[in-house]
Amino acid sequence: MLEERSELAQRRAQLTDLLPELSKNQANTYRRNSDALARGRAGVKQQSAHEMTRLGDAEVAATKAVRDAQRELRDIDVAIGRLPRRGLAARIFTRST
Repeated sequence: MLEERSELAQRRAQLTDLLPELSKNQANTYRRNSDALARGRAGVKQQSAHEMTRLGDAEVAATKAVRDAQRELRDIDVAIGRLPRRGLAARIFTRST
């Protein structure tokens, strides 16, 4: 159980460290796609239809990556919360056996 808690805490730390980079990537892909769409609406066609599709797909993928990381963090927090803590009762039980 202690090992499981440690593994969950380690994975949580990894995701917490990764989340700012994922968010930055999400913001950048949103900005690039939004700018391209705005230029297209203004009549400036700099990107091909294929490139516009690629920009849209990149934005969707970046958003999904952030949401997946956030979801996994919530799941880890729930899993950690369900693990019994090594408190006084556990120490008394261990010493008495």
